[in-house]
Amino acid sequence: MERRDALITSILVLVLCVAITAVVIARRDPFSEPFESIPTTTTTEAELAGGNERDELDAFVDEAIAFIEELREAPFVSRPDVVVLTDRAFVERIDADLTADFAADPEMLSIVNAQYRAAALIDPNESIDEVVRSFGEAGILGFYDPSTAELVVREANGLSLLTKSTIVHELVHAYDDQLFDLDRPEYDERTDEIPWTFRAVAEGSATWAENEWQATLSATELDQLFDEELAFGNIDILSQFELSFLLLELSPYEAGEPFVDGLVEAGGVDALAEVLVDPPDTSEQVLDRARYAADEQALDVAAPPADGAVLWSGAGGQALIEALFVGNFVGTDVSWGGDQMTIWLDDVGRSCLRWDLRADTEDGLEELQVGFERWGNAVGQTRVTTVDGITIRVDRCS
Repeated sequence: MERRDALITSILVLVLCVAITAVVIARRDPFSEPFESIPTTTTTEAELAGGNERDELDAFVDEAIAFIEELREAPFVSRPDVVVLTDRAFVERIDADLTADFAADPEMLSIVNAQYRAAALIDPNESIDEVVRSFGEAGILGFYDPSTAELVVREANGLSLLTKSTIVHELVHAYDDQLFDLDRPEYDERTDEIPWTFRAVAEGSATWAENEWQATLSATELDQLFDEELAFGNIDILSQFELSFLLLELSPYEAGEPFVDGLVEAGGVDALAEVLVDPPDTSEQVLDRARYAADEQALDVAAPPADGAVLWSGAGGQALIEALFVGNFVGTDVSWGGDQMTIWLDDVGRSCLRWDLRADTEDGLEELQVGFERWGNAVGQTRVTTVDGITIRVDRCS
């Protein structure tokens, strides 16, 4: 499922992933990227974190720019403007931006609410704007806005290693925007997986470079960075969200970095440049680079009919399916071939989906059917049927 996104946001992935991994082990992008905000506030000098340390910040930005330029084998077009905000000012900025963004597009908010409720990513009485607000305020370290070329970072104990690592990540977004243009309104209305795959490539590019920078640190510095990451995050926030929601929101980072790493290892930074210009077609290609190399496309699946006025229709994709399966502890086997889903509201206002899916093989179709039957038992209000010999259908209203 596509949602409009105006900026690329860096979330504290490590803290959340450590906690999520622990939960999954103990108990065992489609929807695309996190619904984000269009920055509307103006930063004042009073909001700047450590104003008297600007020289130190500028020196590190210059150092990080030189590192990225050497890594990517080409220079920045211009020096990005980096703003570091205090924790309070950053949270206020995020809150104001989210409020403005959701207010500007109530129709999109209604669609995303229906999508997420129907797929059991949020509860029927929850609204995605409040869920994302809680998630963002707790876990966002910084963002880069391609529409304004503004790079904003949340201070974490001054110019700490965590702040520096975030600056590197966001500078890569600025670099990719200058050379390849990350602001692509033409993706706004797409109903395939390109919005998710583009997100995964962009985040993979930034996370790969951030990891390369971290590899230059000493063992002592890496331990310090790890401690700073754990100290910043609040593991208790996980209890507020569905695990499948967290997995989906983090999926562009988790899938994008190994995809980019493999591309660069095989074809150098030119291969990365190619996917930034022309991203993969499906999340399956990102999750399995061999399928990208083979240019394996999604199987044709017709959009299923709705029992009401259609709010949205399009592809879910393998990344979404994996988030739903893993997040509800129903297994990890996904033999996806292609899919289409339709979203509508029924006559009592419930959010409904009808999702037709195909697999590449007969055994794969059985895996999908068993997986969705287990998912349906976990989330309730779900019916899984067979449309024909090659397609299963998932119906759910919530």
